[in-house]
Amino acid sequence: MARRRLDDLCRAVLPPGYDRLQRHASDIQRFLEETLPPPANRCATLLKIDDDEIVIAANSPPVASFLRMHATEIRQQLRETFGLEQAVRFRTVPDTLLKVEPPGGRRHQRPANPRAADAIERSAQSVEDEALRDALLALARSLKGEVS
Repeated sequence: MARRRLDDLCRAVLPPGYDRLQRHASDIQRFLEETLPPPANRCATLLKIDDDEIVIAANSPPVASFLRMHATEIRQQLRETFGLEQAVRFRTVPDTLLKVEPPGGRRHQRPANPRAADAIERSAQSVEDEALRDALLALARSLKGEVS
């Protein structure tokens, strides 16, 4: 029963036709990847679809300009393929904003500067607190890639 009430609440706040439009989202993304020429097909992402408009994001201004130049053809193909009559808009959105890292995901880290590790090691020698000195030495070793 609680599940049913939650479904009703969700439906109450979603715009009309949400289910129908969202079913098209993955199909439109696949359409962009298959229809656009390389490399534009790897640089365009469906950003939004609703009753008023379809927004396609490009990861660079030149790709967005290319898409805008061919907007009439893209809209015509979307109309013929999916029966969508919405306006088509294009935005420039960098890849870093489009690609979401999984929670806890780590970015690639640059290798440590050996001089920084040496400086930490030298500084550790002058620290009186034994626990802090050991921690700094362990940090210096890990930056150098040494296993303790």
